[in-house]
Parts: sequence; C-alpha cells; structure tokens
Amino acid sequence: AGHEVRVADRTPGAAAEAARTAQIVINATPGAGSLDRLAALREELRGKILIDVSNATVDGPDGLPAALIYPGSSLAEQLQEALPETRVVKTLNTMLFPVMTAPATLTQTPEAFLSGEDRQAKQTVREVLSTLGWRSEWITDLGGIHTARATEAAILFVPHIIRSNGLAPFAITIAR
Repeated sequence: AGHEVRVADRTPGAAAEAARTAQIVINATPGAGSLDRLAALREELRGKILIDVSNATVDGPDGLPAALIYPGSSLAEQLQEALPETRVVKTLNTMLFPVMTAPATLTQTPEAFLSGEDRQAKQTVREVLSTLGWRSEWITDLGGIHTARATEAAILFVPHIIRSNGLAPFAITIAR
C-alpha cells in the first residue's frame, strides 16, 4: 500500500531502532508482554502514533483467550498511561489477523473500531486503514481510549467463534 515497513524482532536494539525511525508504530506483540516491551521504548515512542492491535489475555488450557489481563481497564489504556507523550489508537483487535489487511475478503462488511484520545492520530489511522482496503463507512470511532475496554473484552467471544467455525477469517461487526 506504499508504506515502508520495518519489523522489529527480539534482537537487542532492533525495536528501539525501528521505533526511533518510524512515524507510526504498530503493536502486534503478544498482549501479555506488550506493556513492558513498549514502556521500555518511552523515549523512542515520544510524539509517535502507536496503533495497538493486540489483546492482553490469559490463555486457557486450549491456548485460546480465557481471561483479560486488565479487567476494568484495557491494554490500550495501560499503554497510554505508561506512554503519556505517545498517541495510542486501538483498532483491528476484533478480527482474525488476515482480515486486518484484506477486509474485503469477507462475505459481509467488516468493521474496524477506533479508540483513542487524539483526534488527529485517529484521522491518520483512518488514512492508514484506507490504504489497507478499509472503506470509511467500515470504520467507527468509539471515542476515548477508555472505549478500548469494550473491544478488548470482545476477545473473550473469539474462542467460541473458533470452536464453532474453525480458524476461518472473521470480524466482530455491528449490523445496521
């Protein structure tokens, strides 16, 4: 979609270098370790947009999400608190990963939800999503970062979808 993408791995310094040179950082790390990993990059993330697509859960015996790590809060809220000079926007966490970059592959219209405090950051995220195939009417701004609690809690619905339908692409969507 015309974006330069850098992927950081666990090599010492790789995440810091990628964050330092990026305009936008996407958190796609396992949610249980996201807060510690990203808080360590506080200086590198200063002034950046952090798109958080992760969900912080405790897995059940079957390896699927069974409980939230931050009940009464959300990973996105915890990130925003730990990184006050970073503009955190929660999105794309209510779907199976193939849908994130190919929303039109579903037979029904998917929906991406946005949660965040910074209006301009959310507009920039909308623009990024549009380059990935997300039409404007498929994107719903839920409001402040506290609304990420709802979308993160939806992850607890996912194991039941997977057990019922298999690991087929899906997105949690509002029917209108």
